[in-house]
Amino acid sequence: HRVVDLSVRAAELGQDRPLARELALVKVSGTGEARVEALRLAGAFRANVIDANTEHFIFEITGKVSKVEQFIAIMKPLGLVEVCRTGVAAMNRGPQGM
Repeated sequence: HRVVDLSVRAAELGQDRPLARELALVKVSGTGEARVEALRLAGAFRANVIDANTEHFIFEITGKVSKVEQFIAIMKPLGLVEVCRTGVAAMNRGPQGM
């Protein structure tokens, strides 16, 4: 195992900042207007519905950490039940590998 600070490595190679993304599964429970609003906001954030029934949704969202955190914050008043996050995955730009 090894840990590499990709920001430092990118600077050493003269490259732009690394690409970093996170995946989260977000469960939201609700009915009526809260349910409609959760779906509308999920569309705005490009979150996918991966499970749904009359009582809840499970959304899958990927993107920058700030985007995932903002989505979670917006879902709290709409019936946020549970969140599962992967943590950040990152890769330097350019043709070289690490």
